[in-house]
Amino acid sequence: MISRALGPLFRPAAALIGRLRYAQKFVVVGLVLLVPLGFVATAYVDLQRDQIAFSAKERSGVAVMAPLVELAGRIAQGRHAAVTAGGGEAVVNEAVVNEAAIDRAAIDRAIAVVDAADRRTGPTLGTAQGWAASRRLVLAARHATGTAADRYAAYDAAMAALLGLIVRVGDESNLTLDPDLDTYYLMDTLQFRLPVVLDNAGRGVDLALLADTRPAGARTDALIQLGLTNGVLIATRATIGRAVATAVAKTADDAVRRRTIADFRRLDDATAALTAILTTAVKDRRPGRVPAGASDAVRAAAADFAANAATSLDRLLRARIEGFSGRAYRVQLAAGLAALLGAYLFVGFYLSVVPPIRRMVAALHAVAAGDLTRRVVVDTHDELSVVARALNDTVAKTEIATDRLAREATHDILTGLPNRALALDRLDQALAAGRQRGALLAVLFIDLDRFKPINDSLGHHAGDAVLCEIAGRLARLPGLDTVARLGGDEFLAICERLAHPAVAVERADRVVAELSRPFVLGAGATAREVSVGASIGVAYADGSTVQAPADLIRDADVATYEAKQRGRGRAEVFDDQLRTAIERRLQTHVDLRHAIGSGQIRAFYQPIVDGGTAAVLGFEALARWQHPARGLLTPDQFIAVAEETGLIVPLGAEILTQACAQAVHWRREHPRAHVAVNVASAQLAHESLVPTIARVLADTGLDPDALWLEITETTIMADTEAAVETLRAVRALGVHLAIDDFGTGYSSLAYLRRFPVEILKIDRSFVAGLGHDREDEAIVGMILSLAGALGLRVVAEGVESAEQWGQLRQLGCGFMQGFFFGRPMPAAETHTLLTRPQPILS
Repeated sequence: MISRALGPLFRPAAALIGRLRYAQKFVVVGLVLLVPLGFVATAYVDLQRDQIAFSAKERSGVAVMAPLVELAGRIAQGRHAAVTAGGGEAVVNEAVVNEAAIDRAAIDRAIAVVDAADRRTGPTLGTAQGWAASRRLVLAARHATGTAADRYAAYDAAMAALLGLIVRVGDESNLTLDPDLDTYYLMDTLQFRLPVVLDNAGRGVDLALLADTRPAGARTDALIQLGLTNGVLIATRATIGRAVATAVAKTADDAVRRRTIADFRRLDDATAALTAILTTAVKDRRPGRVPAGASDAVRAAAADFAANAATSLDRLLRARIEGFSGRAYRVQLAAGLAALLGAYLFVGFYLSVVPPIRRMVAALHAVAAGDLTRRVVVDTHDELSVVARALNDTVAKTEIATDRLAREATHDILTGLPNRALALDRLDQALAAGRQRGALLAVLFIDLDRFKPINDSLGHHAGDAVLCEIAGRLARLPGLDTVARLGGDEFLAICERLAHPAVAVERADRVVAELSRPFVLGAGATAREVSVGASIGVAYADGSTVQAPADLIRDADVATYEAKQRGRGRAEVFDDQLRTAIERRLQTHVDLRHAIGSGQIRAFYQPIVDGGTAAVLGFEALARWQHPARGLLTPDQFIAVAEETGLIVPLGAEILTQACAQAVHWRREHPRAHVAVNVASAQLAHESLVPTIARVLADTGLDPDALWLEITETTIMADTEAAVETLRAVRALGVHLAIDDFGTGYSSLAYLRRFPVEILKIDRSFVAGLGHDREDEAIVGMILSLAGALGLRVVAEGVESAEQWGQLRQLGCGFMQGFFFGRPMPAAETHTLLTRPQPILS
């Protein structure tokens, strides 16, 4: 199924490859395999290179950011010195500033380091202009004079510019997009958190010193600013703690982990001490208690942390770049080796496939030319060697295979007997010889009687064993010139040069006796005995007429059918009487097909009476055929043909229609009258039954309560699941259901409970024994008791005497039917019977 579904999809590819020689196929397949391999390897290497470039750009950012953070620390220190060098509005010259211990050399060194980094990375990162602007503000702050506020403002402007430049460097160098958690959080600490700590630690102390020199009104605003700055320090401290915890947890570098933890602890302790001092100063409104050097420890710890963080970042990024480079190298090396190995193997594959194929093609051409001595030599140990051996074996066994195929064409594979084709050929030869000699010939058509249950219950392997044993027994019987298996469980025997027709019958009887003997299947503890039996039809050819083999076999087959109809396990001869019967059956089929729907099928009605009073309660509709040539035919003359040919379905529908229409006429004067109609097994199994009943009820207008449908036990039990579903659908229409001929089938109490039936009809064979057969009386009594327990009504069929009526009344039977109360009659005679309250007694 999958191959059929995918076949159209791959057919164009197969057609394309099929046009190429093997050398071309190898080239195409090699290119298809190697080109994508190279493409994938190149794409992977390019991806690694992109990652290397990405990380290298990050390293450039770190190289610039580290000195910028260092410079920011120096600017914070200078800003603090501007506050402590002189207070208020007093003008302080450069000499005074020098005395304030501003480390101008340190600022100059930091500027020089940033200048060097900017020359390397500025064009790449696009931060040269930003650094130039920030540099001017730094230099302006370095040389600032004037009041403390003026100097503080200059340094503050320089600090703001540096902080902005640090953020821009991080953005331009991809640091903010770093994919690894350890490097990302170290970068976040270096870029965003440490500069904030440097800025706000110094700013907090500076604001405290400035606030202490201001009047009370201005001091409040300064304290508010001091509180806000302290809050930023506290929040940043917590943020750095979380970032460091994540970076330490995610990094694989133990040295980075230890250094980061040590730097964080130092910074955290210093920051905690500073925020505690600032918190107390704000709370007590006494900023003067903040020491001038309170932020020095934080600044120093932050500067060290920044330097070490930059070193750690560079270390991790360098390791990442080395990993990318190593993977790219390994992929390139593996792809190159794979390409070389693939090319080498393809050449070897070509040399191991194409030359042997060419030798095999040459050998095949030689065999086609009649040279069966050619052999193919292949030095490989793969499928081609298997093909070569198979080819050599095929050539060597060609003659044997030809003979075997010839035998299989004319013999049954399982039993070894001649098959139908050979049997027809031999029969044709025997008929020709019989005509020449005027000899009598007979054909025995043998059909096994109980073979299907063996297959169904014991399996096909057991059935095959029985067939082989039967073939052996037939082959060993004398007088059977040819024994053949036609198929399934049908065999044929040809008896030639017979002295008298009775000889063929004797031989057929011997076959019946031989095949009636039990067969033993298996051996030892698993051995079991089975019986089959056979029905045989005998047909003769006396040589006086030209007769086709198929016609003679057909006649024997017809005789076999007759043997089965007469009880199986016997032989029947096809004669003129049987021929006439067959022809009559065929003619009946043709006439019946025409009769249905043309008014020849008529419903006769037999009364159903009250068991106590014999008052007529309804009628059972029975089919009659008013044949234009043969007169009125009873069901036994055509129902079997109708069931065999499937005509029972339309015939039953026609009787149902007539019966329902007649019941409508009855109920106009006798509202309680009902009609019963039989349903054959083919009708019950046909999907049109329920729709037909519904349509007839609608067309005739009959109350469904007035219709009884009668189904035999054997009909119901043929397929119980389907029968239950159909009968429930019928009962849902309001129609009543009865089991006909009850007691002769094999229904059980369990099935009676499943089927929605309301009426049991006791078979006439039990009613006939009332009065002189105690067993029949017991059966009838048991059925009545069973029906009473299940709440079912009972109709006794076949009541033909007053004695039977009396016995049934004593047993409590509620409804009866039989010749004693009335024979089937045309519809016109039923009205008179309905008006008589007690037809038997009147």
